[in-house]
Amino acid sequence: MGAMDEEQLFESALERAASAMGIATTAEARDVMRRHYARLVEANRQFNLTRITSPEDAAVKHYADSLTLLALPGMDSAPRRVVDVGTGAGFPAVPLAICRGEWSILAIDGTNKKVQFVAACAEALGLSNLAARHLRGAELAREQAGAFDLVVLRAVTQLAPGLREVAPLLAPSGRIVFYKTAAMEPAERRDGEKMAARLGLTPHEYPLELPAGNETLHRLLIVFERSDKRS
Repeated sequence: MGAMDEEQLFESALERAASAMGIATTAEARDVMRRHYARLVEANRQFNLTRITSPEDAAVKHYADSLTLLALPGMDSAPRRVVDVGTGAGFPAVPLAICRGEWSILAIDGTNKKVQFVAACAEALGLSNLAARHLRGAELAREQAGAFDLVVLRAVTQLAPGLREVAPLLAPSGRIVFYKTAAMEPAERRDGEKMAARLGLTPHEYPLELPAGNETLHRLLIVFERSDKRS
């Protein structure tokens, strides 16, 4: 498969999946995400960043999946301070930074090589609204408690321990969003609800369907906000 074929496969798969969720992506944004993907594939040869490397799979399961957040109510382009806890290779931080230039995004991870990769990508791709640091959520909370409008966690931990770690980061009117699948265990949901109640947070669930070729991926975004927050 030629480079142009891979580029076209990636960008068309990304556009189809995002459009199906009502998320508009510009040609420029898709091109920047494809360039990040190319850097991801190259870096993956040196150290493990992902098992998903084919153009179409990566476009949907990494990039479009990261953008599912933008399908939630109220996720317009108004300026927000965002932290991606456990960013890995930059998901969802990089796609969100590309599509929401007004957001100031901090990507953190406990593995320094991953943080270095994300930081290098931010510089190479001209993402001035994205920074990366080598630390965990609890460490960041000691520095910047209550500083973030949006805290996102994608495929890094279960609800209860994740909430306990990141709740101190949340601004009074902010939201915590967990990226999950519809196959989440009932026990995890129950434990998460108990922890949310202890922390004064209310959960809201948003199921989403993500088209991936001949299959449909069933995603679930779980949003936690202050129980006394007024609409």
